[in-house]
Amino acid sequence: MRQTMRTTAIAALGALAIAACGGGSGSSEGGGSTAGSSSGPTTLHVQETAGVPSAFVGFGMAKGFFDKQGLKIDLQTSQGGAATVPALVSGKIQVAGSNVVSLLIAASKGLPVEAIAPGTSAHGAGEKDFGALMVSKDSPIRDVKQLAGKTVAVNTLNNIAEVVVKASLEKSGVDPEQVKLREIDFPEMAPALSKGDVDAAFLIEPFVTIAKRAGDRVVDYSYVTTEPNLQVGAYAVSRKFAQENPDAVKRYRAAVGATATYVMAHQDEFRAFLTKQAKTPAKLAKTMELPTFTTKLNTASMQKTAGLVQQFGLVKDTVEVGDLTGGGGA
Repeated sequence: MRQTMRTTAIAALGALAIAACGGGSGSSEGGGSTAGSSSGPTTLHVQETAGVPSAFVGFGMAKGFFDKQGLKIDLQTSQGGAATVPALVSGKIQVAGSNVVSLLIAASKGLPVEAIAPGTSAHGAGEKDFGALMVSKDSPIRDVKQLAGKTVAVNTLNNIAEVVVKASLEKSGVDPEQVKLREIDFPEMAPALSKGDVDAAFLIEPFVTIAKRAGDRVVDYSYVTTEPNLQVGAYAVSRKFAQENPDAVKRYRAAVGATATYVMAHQDEFRAFLTKQAKTPAKLAKTMELPTFTTKLNTASMQKTAGLVQQFGLVKDTVEVGDLTGGGGA
Protein backbone atom coordinates (compact mmCIF):
# COMPACT_ATOMS: atom_id res chain seq x y z
CA MET A 1 0.00 0.00 0.00
CA ARG A 2 2.73 2.43 0.98
CA GLN A 3 4.82 1.57 -2.07
CA THR A 4 1.77 2.16 -4.27
CA MET A 5 1.15 5.49 -2.59
CA ARG A 6 4.79 6.50 -3.02
CA THR A 7 4.71 5.57 -6.71
CA THR A 8 1.48 7.50 -7.17
CA ALA A 9 2.95 10.51 -5.41
CA ILE A 10 6.03 10.60 -7.61
CA ALA A 11 3.90 10.17 -10.72
CA ALA A 12 1.56 12.92 -9.60
CA LEU A 13 4.41 15.37 -9.08
CA GLY A 14 5.93 14.53 -12.43
CA ALA A 15 2.57 14.83 -14.13
CA LEU A 16 1.84 18.17 -12.55
CA ALA A 17 5.20 19.44 -13.72
CA ILE A 18 4.15 18.71 -17.29
CA ALA A 19 1.42 21.30 -16.83
CA ALA A 20 4.15 23.90 -17.08
CA CYS A 21 4.16 23.21 -20.80
CA GLY A 22 0.46 23.95 -21.06
CA GLY A 23 -0.12 26.77 -23.52
CA GLY A 24 2.81 25.71 -25.67
CA SER A 25 5.17 28.61 -25.11
CA GLY A 26 8.23 26.49 -25.77
CA SER A 27 11.53 28.22 -26.39
CA SER A 28 11.93 31.93 -26.91
CA GLU A 29 13.45 31.23 -30.32
CA GLY A 30 11.55 31.91 -33.50
CA GLY A 31 10.27 35.45 -32.98
CA GLY A 32 9.29 37.83 -30.26
CA SER A 33 11.35 40.46 -28.55
CA THR A 34 13.19 40.38 -25.28
CA ALA A 35 11.98 42.66 -22.51
CA GLY A 36 12.78 46.24 -23.35
CA SER A 37 12.59 45.71 -27.13
CA SER A 38 9.88 47.54 -29.05
CA SER A 39 8.95 45.03 -31.77
CA GLY A 40 6.66 42.04 -31.32
CA PRO A 41 5.56 40.43 -28.06
CA THR A 42 7.82 40.66 -25.05
CA THR A 43 9.44 37.33 -24.17
CA LEU A 44 9.86 36.59 -20.49
CA HIS A 45 11.74 33.58 -19.17
CA VAL A 46 9.70 32.55 -16.13
CA GLN A 47 10.71 29.91 -13.60
CA GLU A 48 8.08 28.51 -11.24
CA THR A 49 7.89 25.60 -8.80
CA ALA A 50 6.80 22.33 -10.40
CA GLY A 51 3.23 21.35 -9.57
CA VAL A 52 0.19 23.55 -9.10
CA PRO A 53 2.21 26.83 -9.13
CA SER A 54 3.65 26.15 -12.59
CA ALA A 55 0.29 24.76 -13.73
CA PHE A 56 -1.28 28.08 -12.72
CA VAL A 57 1.00 29.93 -15.15
CA GLY A 58 0.43 27.26 -17.80
CA PHE A 59 -3.32 27.67 -17.40
CA GLY A 60 -3.04 31.45 -17.80
CA MET A 61 -1.03 30.89 -20.96
CA ALA A 62 -3.60 28.44 -22.31
CA LYS A 63 -6.43 30.90 -21.64
CA GLY A 64 -4.57 33.67 -23.45
CA PHE A 65 -4.17 36.04 -20.50
CA PHE A 66 -0.45 36.53 -21.12
CA ASP A 67 -0.93 36.85 -24.88
CA LYS A 68 -3.49 39.59 -24.24
CA GLN A 69 -0.79 41.53 -22.40
CA GLY A 70 1.67 41.11 -25.25
CA LEU A 71 3.77 38.60 -23.33
CA LYS A 72 5.34 35.43 -24.67
CA ILE A 73 6.23 33.18 -21.73
CA ASP A 74 9.07 30.69 -21.76
CA LEU A 75 8.00 28.68 -18.72
CA GLN A 76 10.54 26.58 -16.83
CA THR A 77 9.98 24.50 -13.70
CA SER A 78 12.07 24.32 -10.55
CA GLN A 79 12.01 22.24 -7.36
CA GLY A 80 11.73 25.22 -5.06
CA GLY A 81 11.74 28.98 -4.79
CA ALA A 82 15.21 29.28 -3.28
CA ALA A 83 16.78 27.77 -6.41
CA THR A 84 15.27 30.45 -8.64
CA VAL A 85 16.83 33.47 -6.90
CA PRO A 86 20.39 32.99 -8.28
CA ALA A 87 18.97 32.54 -11.79
CA LEU A 88 16.96 35.73 -11.34
CA VAL A 89 19.83 37.85 -10.08
CA SER A 90 22.17 36.56 -12.81
CA GLY A 91 19.66 37.47 -15.52
CA LYS A 92 19.12 33.91 -16.76
CA ILE A 93 15.41 34.39 -16.11
CA GLN A 94 13.29 37.51 -15.85
CA VAL A 95 10.59 36.30 -13.44
CA ALA A 96 10.89 33.87 -10.53
CA GLY A 97 8.04 32.18 -8.72
CA SER A 98 9.20 31.69 -5.13
CA ASN A 99 7.94 31.23 -1.64
CA VAL A 100 7.84 34.41 0.40
CA VAL A 101 10.44 33.27 2.95
CA SER A 102 13.09 32.65 0.29
CA LEU A 103 12.50 36.17 -1.04
CA LEU A 104 12.67 37.68 2.45
CA ILE A 105 15.95 35.91 3.13
CA ALA A 106 17.31 37.11 -0.22
CA ALA A 107 16.30 40.68 0.62
CA SER A 108 17.97 40.41 4.04
CA LYS A 109 21.22 39.53 2.27
CA GLY A 110 20.97 42.62 0.11
CA LEU A 111 20.17 40.75 -3.10
CA PRO A 112 18.45 43.05 -5.63
CA VAL A 113 15.09 41.27 -5.90
CA GLU A 114 11.63 42.79 -6.03
CA ALA A 115 8.30 41.01 -5.43
CA ILE A 116 5.78 42.18 -8.02
CA ALA A 117 2.74 39.87 -7.90
CA PRO A 118 1.12 37.23 -5.67
CA GLY A 119 1.52 33.51 -6.13
CA THR A 120 -0.25 30.99 -3.90
CA SER A 121 -2.03 31.93 -0.68
CA ALA A 122 -3.48 29.89 2.17
CA HIS A 123 -7.18 29.61 2.86
CA GLY A 124 -9.08 31.43 5.58
CA ALA A 125 -9.44 30.66 9.27
CA GLY A 126 -10.85 27.24 10.14
CA GLU A 127 -10.60 25.91 6.59
CA LYS A 128 -8.81 22.91 5.14
CA ASP A 129 -5.77 23.96 3.13
CA PHE A 130 -3.26 22.80 0.53
CA GLY A 131 -0.50 22.45 3.15
CA ALA A 132 -0.90 20.18 6.17
CA LEU A 133 1.08 18.81 9.11
CA MET A 134 0.40 15.06 9.09
CA VAL A 135 1.14 11.91 11.09
CA SER A 136 0.99 8.23 10.21
CA LYS A 137 -2.35 6.45 10.51
CA ASP A 138 -0.85 4.33 13.31
CA SER A 139 0.63 7.28 15.21
CA PRO A 140 -0.56 7.96 18.77
CA ILE A 141 -0.08 11.70 18.12
CA ARG A 142 -3.41 13.51 17.93
CA ASP A 143 -2.44 17.18 18.10
CA VAL A 144 0.50 19.54 17.72
CA LYS A 145 1.12 19.66 21.50
CA GLN A 146 2.25 16.04 21.37
CA LEU A 147 5.10 16.87 18.99
CA ALA A 148 7.37 18.14 21.78
CA GLY A 149 10.60 16.16 21.59
CA LYS A 150 9.65 14.64 18.21
CA THR A 151 11.04 14.85 14.67
CA VAL A 152 9.16 16.59 11.87
CA ALA A 153 9.94 16.38 8.16
CA VAL A 154 10.04 19.50 5.96
CA ASN A 155 11.05 19.61 2.32
CA THR A 156 13.79 22.17 2.97
CA LEU A 157 15.12 24.17 5.91
CA ASN A 158 15.41 27.98 5.85
CA ASN A 159 12.16 28.01 3.92
CA ILE A 160 8.47 28.67 4.47
CA ALA A 161 7.87 25.10 5.66
CA GLU A 162 10.27 25.61 8.57
CA VAL A 163 8.60 28.91 9.49
CA VAL A 164 5.01 27.64 9.50
CA VAL A 165 5.85 24.43 11.37
CA LYS A 166 7.62 26.43 14.08
CA ALA A 167 4.73 28.89 14.22
CA SER A 168 2.26 26.01 14.64
CA LEU A 169 4.34 24.55 17.44
CA GLU A 170 4.63 27.88 19.22
CA LYS A 171 0.90 28.57 18.99
CA SER A 172 0.27 25.17 20.60
CA GLY A 173 2.63 25.96 23.46
CA VAL A 174 5.54 23.86 22.19
CA ASP A 175 9.03 25.35 22.13
CA PRO A 176 10.21 24.95 18.51
CA GLU A 177 13.70 24.25 19.84
CA GLN A 178 12.34 21.02 21.36
CA VAL A 179 11.43 19.68 17.92
CA LYS A 180 13.95 18.40 15.38
CA LEU A 181 13.31 19.32 11.75
CA ARG A 182 14.59 16.94 9.09
CA GLU A 183 14.81 17.61 5.36
CA ILE A 184 12.96 15.03 3.26
CA ASP A 185 11.57 15.43 -0.26
CA PHE A 186 7.79 15.47 -0.47
CA PRO A 187 7.48 12.08 -2.28
CA GLU A 188 9.56 10.44 0.47
CA MET A 189 7.64 11.85 3.44
CA ALA A 190 4.86 9.26 3.61
CA PRO A 191 7.30 6.31 3.54
CA ALA A 192 9.33 8.06 6.26
CA LEU A 193 6.20 8.36 8.40
CA SER A 194 5.33 4.71 7.81
CA LYS A 195 8.80 3.51 8.83
CA GLY A 196 8.88 5.75 11.88
CA ASP A 197 11.87 7.74 10.62
CA VAL A 198 9.94 10.91 11.49
CA ASP A 199 6.96 11.50 13.76
CA ALA A 200 5.20 14.05 11.55
CA ALA A 201 5.65 15.73 8.19
CA PHE A 202 4.53 18.97 6.56
CA LEU A 203 3.16 18.11 3.12
CA ILE A 204 1.56 20.11 0.33
CA GLU A 205 -0.86 18.97 -2.36
CA PRO A 206 -1.12 16.59 -4.11
CA PHE A 207 0.76 14.69 -1.41
CA VAL A 208 -1.73 15.69 1.30
CA THR A 209 -4.63 14.04 -0.52
CA ILE A 210 -2.54 10.98 -1.43
CA ALA A 211 -1.48 10.57 2.21
CA LYS A 212 -5.07 10.97 3.42
CA ARG A 213 -6.17 8.18 1.10
CA ALA A 214 -3.55 5.93 2.68
CA GLY A 215 -5.01 6.67 6.11
CA ASP A 216 -2.54 9.26 7.38
CA ARG A 217 -4.05 12.02 9.51
CA VAL A 218 -3.89 15.81 9.52
CA VAL A 219 -3.04 17.32 12.90
CA ASP A 220 -2.78 20.92 11.70
CA TYR A 221 -3.13 23.10 8.62
CA SER A 222 0.02 25.03 9.42
CA TYR A 223 -0.26 27.77 6.79
CA VAL A 224 -3.68 28.75 8.12
CA THR A 225 -2.59 28.37 11.75
CA THR A 226 0.36 30.67 11.13
CA GLU A 227 -1.98 33.23 9.60
CA PRO A 228 -5.29 32.88 7.76
CA ASN A 229 -4.88 33.88 4.10
CA LEU A 230 -1.09 33.65 4.49
CA GLN A 231 0.80 34.87 1.43
CA VAL A 232 2.78 31.72 0.61
CA GLY A 233 4.21 32.46 -2.82
CA ALA A 234 5.07 35.49 -4.94
CA TYR A 235 6.55 36.42 -8.30
CA ALA A 236 9.77 38.42 -8.27
CA VAL A 237 12.05 40.19 -10.72
CA SER A 238 15.50 41.73 -10.33
CA ARG A 239 15.69 45.40 -9.37
CA LYS A 240 17.49 46.10 -12.63
CA PHE A 241 14.73 44.47 -14.66
CA ALA A 242 12.02 46.38 -12.77
CA GLN A 243 13.78 49.69 -13.39
CA GLU A 244 14.45 49.03 -17.07
CA ASN A 245 11.14 47.32 -17.91
CA PRO A 246 8.35 48.83 -15.80
CA ASP A 247 5.76 48.22 -18.51
CA ALA A 248 6.62 44.52 -18.78
CA VAL A 249 6.30 44.23 -15.01
CA LYS A 250 2.91 45.92 -15.11
CA ARG A 251 1.69 43.63 -17.88
CA TYR A 252 2.93 40.49 -16.13
CA ARG A 253 1.15 41.57 -12.96
CA ALA A 254 -2.04 42.14 -14.95
CA ALA A 255 -1.83 38.69 -16.57
CA VAL A 256 -1.34 37.02 -13.18
CA GLY A 257 -4.30 38.94 -11.79
CA ALA A 258 -6.52 37.92 -14.71
CA THR A 259 -5.46 34.28 -14.31
CA ALA A 260 -6.12 34.36 -10.56
CA THR A 261 -9.57 35.87 -10.99
CA TYR A 262 -10.50 33.29 -13.60
CA VAL A 263 -9.15 30.32 -11.65
CA MET A 264 -11.02 31.27 -8.48
CA ALA A 265 -14.26 31.62 -10.46
CA HIS A 266 -13.72 28.47 -12.55
CA GLN A 267 -11.94 25.99 -10.30
CA ASP A 268 -13.52 23.01 -12.04
CA GLU A 269 -11.98 24.17 -15.31
CA PHE A 270 -8.56 24.50 -13.69
CA ARG A 271 -8.94 21.00 -12.23
CA ALA A 272 -9.84 19.71 -15.68
CA PHE A 273 -6.70 21.41 -17.01
CA LEU A 274 -4.64 19.50 -14.44
CA THR A 275 -6.24 16.25 -15.59
CA LYS A 276 -5.94 16.84 -19.32
CA GLN A 277 -2.72 18.80 -19.67
CA ALA A 278 -0.81 17.47 -16.68
CA LYS A 279 -2.18 13.93 -16.84
CA THR A 280 -3.10 14.17 -13.17
CA PRO A 281 -5.50 11.38 -12.15
CA ALA A 282 -8.99 12.84 -12.46
CA LYS A 283 -10.06 11.88 -8.94
CA LEU A 284 -6.94 13.44 -7.46
CA ALA A 285 -7.34 16.65 -9.46
CA LYS A 286 -11.00 16.83 -8.45
CA THR A 287 -10.53 16.32 -4.70
CA MET A 288 -7.19 17.89 -3.80
CA GLU A 289 -7.22 21.27 -2.05
CA LEU A 290 -6.19 24.09 -4.34
CA PRO A 291 -4.40 27.18 -3.04
CA THR A 292 -6.12 30.53 -3.01
CA PHE A 293 -5.03 32.83 -5.85
CA THR A 294 -5.34 36.61 -5.45
CA THR A 295 -4.76 39.69 -7.56
CA LYS A 296 -2.60 41.69 -5.15
CA LEU A 297 0.27 40.89 -2.81
CA ASN A 298 -0.82 40.66 0.81
CA THR A 299 1.98 42.83 2.15
CA ALA A 300 0.55 42.81 5.69
CA SER A 301 0.85 39.02 5.71
CA MET A 302 4.36 39.22 4.28
CA GLN A 303 5.44 41.63 7.02
CA LYS A 304 4.16 39.27 9.71
CA THR A 305 6.07 36.44 8.06
CA ALA A 306 9.18 38.64 8.02
CA GLY A 307 8.84 38.98 11.79
CA LEU A 308 8.66 35.19 12.16
CA VAL A 309 11.67 34.74 9.88
CA GLN A 310 13.70 36.93 12.22
CA GLN A 311 12.17 35.44 15.38
CA PHE A 312 13.11 31.92 14.36
CA GLY A 313 16.65 32.94 13.42
CA LEU A 314 16.52 32.56 9.65
CA VAL A 315 17.75 36.15 9.33
CA LYS A 316 19.63 38.36 11.78
CA ASP A 317 18.17 41.77 11.07
CA THR A 318 14.66 43.10 10.59
CA VAL A 319 13.37 42.80 7.02
CA GLU A 320 10.98 45.51 5.86
CA VAL A 321 8.61 44.16 3.23
CA GLY A 322 8.43 47.62 1.71
CA ASP A 323 12.05 47.15 0.69
CA LEU A 324 11.10 43.95 -1.13
CA THR A 325 7.93 45.01 -2.91
CA GLY A 326 7.88 47.46 -5.76
CA GLY A 327 4.12 47.72 -6.13
CA GLY A 328 1.16 45.40 -6.45
CA GLY A 329 0.66 45.05 -2.71
CA ALA A 330 -2.56 45.37 -0.79
